[in-house]
Amino acid sequence: MASDVTTQLGDGALGDGLFEPICTLYDQVFSQSPFLWSNEESGRHRALLGRLKNESSFGIATVQIAEQLVGFAYGYQLHPNTAWWQNYLEPLPDELTHEWPGRTFALTNLAVETTWRGQGLGRKLIERLLASRTQQRATLLVQPAATDTQAFYQHLGWRKVGRRQMPLGAVSPQYDVYVLELRTSRT
Repeated sequence: MASDVTTQLGDGALGDGLFEPICTLYDQVFSQSPFLWSNEESGRHRALLGRLKNESSFGIATVQIAEQLVGFAYGYQLHPNTAWWQNYLEPLPDELTHEWPGRTFALTNLAVETTWRGQGLGRKLIERLLASRTQQRATLLVQPAATDTQAFYQHLGWRKVGRRQMPLGAVSPQYDVYVLELRTSRT
């Protein structure tokens, strides 16, 4: 790995400062097979990141090599009235879907530039971001066709809990949902 590696952990200000490089890297990574992609996806992601970086619970970890963004992971805390746990192909138990403030951090996106994969950057980004969180658990979505991505998360201890039917306009009609326990459950 290069010696001029810089990692950063931050909030909406870091997301705002790296908005364009994040969007460019997102497009490069997720427009490639096995991910489904549509002409609208780039704009959808820009709008999503634009909203999320203004959330008070937004968190982001980035890695740059020679001042070039090569990876990022970001997300936010789910709200108690979230739609995250709706529209599953098989019903999920209430103890999984019940939200309260501080329960779940949604890892919304993780991307590492193709030439830098296999060097532990994705793992490092996730670990750094999740170590900074106070939530009890984390969750994420993965396109079903992205089997290597799913294997990566499973290797890191994430557990698949179900498949979610997505609303019209989503790039993939379904996503597999994973959960990772970060701390002991509240009593």
